[in-house]
Amino acid sequence: MFTLFAVLIFVFASVFFIVDSFHKQNRTAKIEHFLKEDDYKAPSKISMFLLKFGTKHRKALENRFLEAGFYNKELAKFYFPLKLLAVVALVTFTMLTELEWDNKMLIMLFGLVGIIVVPDMILDFKRKSLISTTSSKLPYLLDMMSVCVQTGMTVEATFDYLGQELDSFDRDLCYQIRRTAESAKIKGLEKALNDLSDRLPTPEVRSFVLTVIQNLQYGTSIAQVLSNLAEDMRKIQLLTIEEKVGQLSSKMGIPLILFIMFPIVVLILGPAIVQMSANIGG
Repeated sequence: MFTLFAVLIFVFASVFFIVDSFHKQNRTAKIEHFLKEDDYKAPSKISMFLLKFGTKHRKALENRFLEAGFYNKELAKFYFPLKLLAVVALVTFTMLTELEWDNKMLIMLFGLVGIIVVPDMILDFKRKSLISTTSSKLPYLLDMMSVCVQTGMTVEATFDYLGQELDSFDRDLCYQIRRTAESAKIKGLEKALNDLSDRLPTPEVRSFVLTVIQNLQYGTSIAQVLSNLAEDMRKIQLLTIEEKVGQLSSKMGIPLILFIMFPIVVLILGPAIVQMSANIGG
C-alpha cells in the first residue's frame, strides 16, 4: 500500500512539473512574440520543454554530439529529457516490483549510475573511434589534395571542392573538410587548420597541419610535399600493423597455456591417475 502511494505521488509530481513547465514557457513565448518583430515565430511547446533541460550547457553538448559523429544538432535537445524519462521509468518499474526495499534501492542506485554514466561513455567511445578512423584515412585526402593543387587550385579551393565531393566516400572525413573550408573563409586558413588539429588531436593531423602552414608561410610548392607526407603516413600505418602482429605471439602465450596446455596435461595424466586410484583402492 505504501509503495503504491509513493508511486502515485511521484507520478503526480512529474506530471505537475511538466504541465507547469509548459505554461511557463508558453507565457514567455507569448511575451517575446509581442515584444519582438512581427515575423517572430514562437517555438512549439514541445521544443521549449525539451530546451528547458540542459539549455545552459547545450552548446557544449552539441559539440560532443558532433565530435561523436552525430551531425544533427537537434539530437542534443533530446539528451537530457530522455535521461529524465529513463529515470522515471526506472523508479516506476522498481516501485511496482514485489522486491524487498533494500533490493529496490540497489536496483535504483545502479540504474541511476547507468543512466547517468553509460550515455557519456558511449559518446566518448564514439569520439575516440571517429578520431582514429578519420586520421587513418588522411593519406587518401593528401593524395587528392595533391592532385587538386597540381591542377592549379589553391589550398582553400581544394578544401572547398573536396568538402563537396567526398560525401559519398566518407561522411566523417567530408564533414571535417567542409567545416575547415567554411572556417577558412571566416577566420583564415591557418586558424581553420589549427582548429582541425584541435578537433582531431592525432600525430598525423598535426603533421599535416604544420606542413601546410609552413608551406603557406614560405610560399613553396605544396603538391609534392603532400604526396611525400601521404607516403610517409602509409609507411607508419604499415609499421604499426606489423608491430601489432608481432605482439600477438606474446599476447597469445597465456591463452595457449590456460586453454591448450592444461587440457593436454589432463588428457595425458588423467587415465593414469584414475588407474592408480583404482589400484590403490582395490
